[in-house]
Amino acid sequence: MRLVLALLVAVLAAWSAPDFSGSWKVNVGRSNFGAFPRPDKYTRMIDHKEPALKIEEAQASERGEWTAVMNLATDGKETKSEVRGNELKSVSKWEGDVLVVKSKLNFNGTEVELSDRISLSEDKKTMMVQRKIEAPQGTMEQSMVFERQEAAAK
Repeated sequence: MRLVLALLVAVLAAWSAPDFSGSWKVNVGRSNFGAFPRPDKYTRMIDHKEPALKIEEAQASERGEWTAVMNLATDGKETKSEVRGNELKSVSKWEGDVLVVKSKLNFNGTEVELSDRISLSEDKKTMMVQRKIEAPQGTMEQSMVFERQEAAAK
């Protein structure tokens, strides 16, 4: 039993969370936005210092432009952010190499629940976001593919 426990501790100590830090741009052609219009622009700037994860998001579509800053904690602690003037409460935790983020948002009087599963490709150049949206109007799923943007040459 001690050997199994020691092995488990060694495996857990060797695991390190994927690092989502960087500049990301959505690949519209590889993404599915469900009933929402495809964005003309959708970028994410992520600063990830485990367990803190800060996402600065910018979107533009036929519905207008907006930005949001989300501060998450990957250790399961609830965080609060503001999205388009509405409070977003989130709880994030790791399931292996996938970050699961469950959020609640009261958007203009409508309660919306979001469940995101965020992962990186093996080469760390692609970030996938599988999103489930639950609202009084029904349930919808989205899948978004973001590509890492190279830093500008100096």
